[in-house]
Amino acid sequence: MKSNGNDQINLFSYYPEETTDPIGIEIPDAIGVVQASFKKCVTTNWEELFDGFDQLYAITFSSGMDFVNKVVSKFSHSEIIFGCEGVMNNDAAAIMAMQAKVIQNYARRKSAKAMAERIAEGTLELFVSRDTKSHEKIYILSSENGRTRVITGSANMSRSAFGGIQRENILCFDNDTPAFDHYKGLFDEFKETCSDSVSFKTILSMIGDEDYLEDNIQDIPILKTVEDKKMIILEDTKDDMSDAELVAGIKGFEAELKPMMPKQKKENGRLYISGEAIREVKRKNKENREIKAIKEKRLPKLHLDYDSRSLDFNGKHISLEPEKEAVRTDIKCLTEYFEGFSSFNGDVLQTQKNYFIFLNWFFSSIFMPYLRLTAYNNNYDMIPFPVFGIIYGDSNGGKSTFTKLLSKLMCGHRVPLNSTNDFTSTEIEDLKRGREGLPIVIDDLAKMQFQNNNEKIIKDDEWGIPEKFINYPAVVITTNKLPSITADISKRAVTCHIDAKINKEAGAKNSKRINDSMKSASTAFFGEYVRIMLGKILSLENSMKTEKDFFPDVFLLSSETIRDIFSECGEQFPEYASILSFSDYFGDRAVGKNAMEKIIRAWETEPKQFKVDRRANKLIYSGENGNVYSLKYIYDELPPALNSKLNATNLVMDLDKAEILFGKKFKKKLFG
Repeated sequence: MKSNGNDQINLFSYYPEETTDPIGIEIPDAIGVVQASFKKCVTTNWEELFDGFDQLYAITFSSGMDFVNKVVSKFSHSEIIFGCEGVMNNDAAAIMAMQAKVIQNYARRKSAKAMAERIAEGTLELFVSRDTKSHEKIYILSSENGRTRVITGSANMSRSAFGGIQRENILCFDNDTPAFDHYKGLFDEFKETCSDSVSFKTILSMIGDEDYLEDNIQDIPILKTVEDKKMIILEDTKDDMSDAELVAGIKGFEAELKPMMPKQKKENGRLYISGEAIREVKRKNKENREIKAIKEKRLPKLHLDYDSRSLDFNGKHISLEPEKEAVRTDIKCLTEYFEGFSSFNGDVLQTQKNYFIFLNWFFSSIFMPYLRLTAYNNNYDMIPFPVFGIIYGDSNGGKSTFTKLLSKLMCGHRVPLNSTNDFTSTEIEDLKRGREGLPIVIDDLAKMQFQNNNEKIIKDDEWGIPEKFINYPAVVITTNKLPSITADISKRAVTCHIDAKINKEAGAKNSKRINDSMKSASTAFFGEYVRIMLGKILSLENSMKTEKDFFPDVFLLSSETIRDIFSECGEQFPEYASILSFSDYFGDRAVGKNAMEKIIRAWETEPKQFKVDRRANKLIYSGENGNVYSLKYIYDELPPALNSKLNATNLVMDLDKAEILFGKKFKKKLFG
């Protein structure tokens, strides 16, 4: 294209009429581009940005509902279209699921009642999108005196976006009539053709029962529109989901709805949904919900909302600002429980240390799914965020009771443990989809059940990632049937070996202490823990997104938080508790601790079973009375750094590496 020197080559006029470029390649379908000029960048806050106007018209996704309420309170009239920025199959089941979950997400907030009253007054209108292709974020403001403002860019209507917590592109057009007319036209068109109105009745019903729309699908907005218009048309599309928590709920409900949907008419990439088809769905849904109500076992849900920074258990709010005295009571409950291990036979202090290490992970497990998704999206390994834990060792080591206490501290209720029969890939998947937050404890797992199913369960590293689940529960296994944990498991799961136990008489005497601890346990300590950790987790997430060579050590943050809570309550951090790091869970010494302790004990009690070959740099152990099985169990748990080899009669390790890792000089005495 020639230029006379004064002409500018304009991107938007390069191909004014052609549909192919000069060499015959087809140009993609046209997109609308707003040409704007840059004036300046100013620093402000969300309140100033939305101040001084009377009407608000907004399209937003991934919204923080409590923040929306604050914004709406500034206006005498507001109309907001909510959507799920992302994608699903653009069919009736997907749209119904999306709309139901968006409204549910809104209705469970503290601000829902106040906003429902605004709807009843007619000063607020809410809509839910049925267009999964739309990713717009538009805020159109006007006032009675003629002043206007249009805000657009990447920011959703949430505290994170407008509070300076995350980076956003925010563009503003002040008193720009063409801009106002253009974007208001887009809003009006979207509202009319691609969204459905949310009624006051629906919101009020959802506040009282968050499953209301699943039981009464006839009140899902798209179905009300079909009843009014007799038929609607959906454009076909394919994209990717981005709103993690919302998407998880949508996917689950969509899977329920899909088998009920009759075959839909499809023509030229469009789906036609008739009123007759919807009536059939309503009938089938009623039947299915009745069956489900009979069969369904109510599953515990410890729900953590990252946007509103709130925690609830089965719909009941858990305070994240508990009274300090209540936190002290929980600390006393914990320390008295740990003091109970003094009645055990074995290395009491090491047992207490091991249980504290496990406690630190157990509490932090509520954040692991969120961090795993963040890691996946930012090219991090997911190993630093384990969602499996195994406590193994001799019977009567207090394993099951300890998990019961931790669960009570997290949710305030005694939650029944799951049995060995639940450890199948199908059962675990159902439990992970049905529960939230609170770890699933598989108690007294059988060896054969573990061997048959661990590969499908524990080695499924990307479970929940495609659906963007961020609240599924961790899985805890207690067992005295596993003599060792192999390296392929120990690199994915937190392992805790308990080498102490209590006899029956002492156990009976200790039971009152345990029952008293269990009875007094509340959610105060955990509520305080979650409040402090939430800020650290969101900061860690930001560092993972923005910093190079950053290592996210959630174990360090968690143990520091526990220590600080003790300190703030004037309580001494116990001897068995310590500041932990990733290496305390997955370092060579941590992974191989159980096996290394066995070798050290053997060296001290049966040195004749060892051969030290310094010339070949080998430490050779022939095992307890030549027991090849005991050698195999030790070999399974030794860290790779030892370069260990197992043959028919001996376990062979690199001597120099063994002396470093074991912290011991392997040297045979001349006599004795």
